[in-house]
Amino acid sequence: MTKKQILIVDDELMLLYSLRRMLEDLYDITIASGGQKAIDIINKQKKHFDLIICDVSMPDINGVNLYLYIAKHHPGLEKRIIFMTGGPMSAYLDEFFVSNKALCLAKPFEYDNLRQVINDSIESNQT
Repeated sequence: MTKKQILIVDDELMLLYSLRRMLEDLYDITIASGGQKAIDIINKQKKHFDLIICDVSMPDINGVNLYLYIAKHHPGLEKRIIFMTGGPMSAYLDEFFVSNKALCLAKPFEYDNLRQVINDSIESNQT
């Protein structure tokens, strides 16, 4: 069985490497250290991603703007994004997540919880 393809996007390199190390036995992990790098990877690597795990707050292109870019240029892929944040939620972000039915995990999260969310998300996107 082929491993599912996951792109993890965050500006915190230690978190990227930790998540890759935790998940690489089960999934084929690609990492991007920011929103622009994620766009470059998505556009250049004609790779199909089963899921994108993306930080909300990044200095170059934040998670919301990455979501909007993906929705415009790669329709359907935006439905495969799980957000994560360690910061406070603004009214704008609350509205964004509700209106787009987007899932957001609060950092720090438990490994087992993350795996369950990943599995549930991949399954729901296959149906």
